[in-house]
Amino acid sequence: MGVRSRQSIALFDESHGQPNWAQTGFPSRLMATNMAGVAGMLRRHGFQCEVQTHRALEPRFPEVRLVVIAPPAGEYDAERELWRPSTTTLFLPDEICALRRFVDSGGRLLVFGYRFGDSFTRCNLGEVCAAFGCLLNDDGIIDLRRIRWLYPLSGDFATNADSILTPWAAEGVQQLRWRCMASFTILPGVSAFPVVMSPGGHCLAYNLRHRQLNFQSQPIAVAGTHGHGRFAFFGGPHAFETSPLGLFHEVDNQRLLENVLRWLDGDDDDRASNLQGNDQAIAAWRWRKLCRIDGLGDSAQSLRSVEEVLHKSQTLRALPRWKWRG
Repeated sequence: MGVRSRQSIALFDESHGQPNWAQTGFPSRLMATNMAGVAGMLRRHGFQCEVQTHRALEPRFPEVRLVVIAPPAGEYDAERELWRPSTTTLFLPDEICALRRFVDSGGRLLVFGYRFGDSFTRCNLGEVCAAFGCLLNDDGIIDLRRIRWLYPLSGDFATNADSILTPWAAEGVQQLRWRCMASFTILPGVSAFPVVMSPGGHCLAYNLRHRQLNFQSQPIAVAGTHGHGRFAFFGGPHAFETSPLGLFHEVDNQRLLENVLRWLDGDDDDRASNLQGNDQAIAAWRWRKLCRIDGLGDSAQSLRSVEEVLHKSQTLRALPRWKWRG
């Protein structure tokens, strides 16, 4: 991503519960806190970073070139250690339509989900992703070898270069580190494709809403085009966060982020680094079987065993900071 001759605005959404993460005692997911690394990288490449703290989120291109949506959240219930839905943090239908128009006209969209998707955070970020043909699954990628003895916020899993399916994202990347995060399903016929796949196997996907296990490799980062614009979605934020639990400075995480931002900011006619038209639809269909949630581990014994580990490790809870033993 080269230095820009004219500053473009990167707008960070802080109007859909991103400040509410501070209710747990951990840092909020704002441009100045957990997302500071992302903002710093954008500034180094000529962007002017701004925040929006009120609804409605209705960016207009070209006044705004990039919108960044960190994980939204509902209201925190400290007594029960879970998130509750809040009408004040949901994306309104008009906002979702505005984001589609923004990307269609040439805007760029960068979105970060959270483990177990909307079933955990009690928001509707999945509706935003679905508007671009990508379903944010209510699952979490979990390394069973580590979750048994690591506190959930300390647990992570690694992916290597062979898990990256697009050449432009793989440049200079040998290894990546992630924390528990959601996966995506790409709908057939849309202009979207997997960017990074989970390891599969011992890094299974547990779907909280449907109580299903999946041992297949799943897309944890996807990208695509809509109209004249581009988008990139990640199933979790930790790989690019600068908080004490963030992995921004680990292995090649920064390089991946830079590759993604460079692709997002690329020209519409940059065909060398982007799938276009029918080729993109074919690629999405090619990976459809990998993107589908299958109940491969649906035996009652396997399910009970995994859920017992998840409950004992408190992975299914929204834990306050004071309980963290990291």
